[in-house]
Amino acid sequence: MSNRSENHWSTNKEILEEIVFFETTSLPEEFKNEGINFWPAVRIRLAFGLIERRYKEGPSRRGFRAIVRDLFKSIFSLGKKLKRTDVLFVSHPNYQYVVDGRIYDRVLEGYKLECQDKGEAYAEFDLLTGEIKFEKESESTKCFWLHAFLIKVYVYIYIRNFHLNSSEYQDSISTINRRFERKFPDYQVTGRQIGQHLAYLRALTFFYGSILRKLGVSKVYQSTYYDPVGLSINVAASRLGITTFCAQHGGQSQNNPAFGQWTNLPADGYSMLPDVFLCWDEESANTIKTWAGVNGNHTTQITGYHWPKLWRTGNVLYKKMENTIALARGRFNIIFSMQPSIGMPPSIITDMLEHFPDDVNWWFRLHPRQSGSDTEATMQKLYGSKANIFISEASKRPLPALMAVMDLHITCFSSCVYEAIEFDVPTIFIHKSGREYFNSHIQSGNAKTCFSKNDLKNEIIQSIKIKKPEKISLN
Repeated sequence: MSNRSENHWSTNKEILEEIVFFETTSLPEEFKNEGINFWPAVRIRLAFGLIERRYKEGPSRRGFRAIVRDLFKSIFSLGKKLKRTDVLFVSHPNYQYVVDGRIYDRVLEGYKLECQDKGEAYAEFDLLTGEIKFEKESESTKCFWLHAFLIKVYVYIYIRNFHLNSSEYQDSISTINRRFERKFPDYQVTGRQIGQHLAYLRALTFFYGSILRKLGVSKVYQSTYYDPVGLSINVAASRLGITTFCAQHGGQSQNNPAFGQWTNLPADGYSMLPDVFLCWDEESANTIKTWAGVNGNHTTQITGYHWPKLWRTGNVLYKKMENTIALARGRFNIIFSMQPSIGMPPSIITDMLEHFPDDVNWWFRLHPRQSGSDTEATMQKLYGSKANIFISEASKRPLPALMAVMDLHITCFSSCVYEAIEFDVPTIFIHKSGREYFNSHIQSGNAKTCFSKNDLKNEIIQSIKIKKPEKISLN
């Protein structure tokens, strides 16, 4: 858990400015190895290493039983062979919801339906468990959790014993640290860390290349491309002539290090980046176009945000919808989207709880990263008994089901603003980063900013008067 105060944060904009500076030099070329330009992996590793300093808590750890279960699945599937298919979808349980017994992927669901309409067969790869499942089959054909674990162990031992100093990257890392020292004095990265990370990526590229060949796919869709698995799959697919797609899963502002301000690209692009970025709206696509349009090897397609549209068109049926409507009925409903870099709701929000009567509902939606964390335990202890405050219901139910009954969305800078827009729910950003990341939505009138308690209070009062003037009494 980070003890850094909010005043000491470095915003994504500040972080990316420093990293983009290196792209004006020859430093990215120093990370070419065995025909792969690893600069994207280094850039992303540096950026997210800095961003994670803001997090109040780390990701929830998997339980021992889950690890043992995946281990045995891997062992029992060793003799099984992969089936050939047309498309591979790569996702994570963070993007999946079980709705009345059926698993939906909020990022990739629409693209899977498109495959079905085209008659294309597909398989799904779970990043957490290493399982590959095929369309309309309940059991996994193969589980690769053990393989991935052994690759990680091998790389760790290899670097520690045979590349003790990772000297091939030491000069480059020293250059990076000297630059960072002025802006981020408490952050350092070592040649060994980068060397181990890149060795891991090389091993994964070989491993996933073998899997892609056996599957025989022509397309790969990913919900996030910038983790080690995603980067290595992109390189392996590039070598095999397989088209890679990255489906938007959240905000894609110019200050997002995975999507914004790539400069000085090689003539043939970066094999670690997706071929096609599938975007929800024009603003998100423009983030990519500003740099990809110059190169031409990475393109965009505006597909819209399928997940909320599936709800609005009745393609997703939810038994708890009636209960959600009942909880919201007759009250003004505010959903606050929480974030791990913020932790507990800031004082500007806790003060609002005291300003408004009980017939205003507050729905506190935890980020998936906060599930099982100290923040969740504290929230339940403080507010779990309040009749007008919902934590579990707001966190465990699908976001479209909630937005369908909300009157107002408040957040520091969560990308839940996209769901809010789809359901015509206004958003208020209460942190400067909200303006930095989503200024286009503020300019379009879909969102506002309120950085003082008095301004936020007045905005909520005005929203209540507009939405439910006859039902809500104000103090």
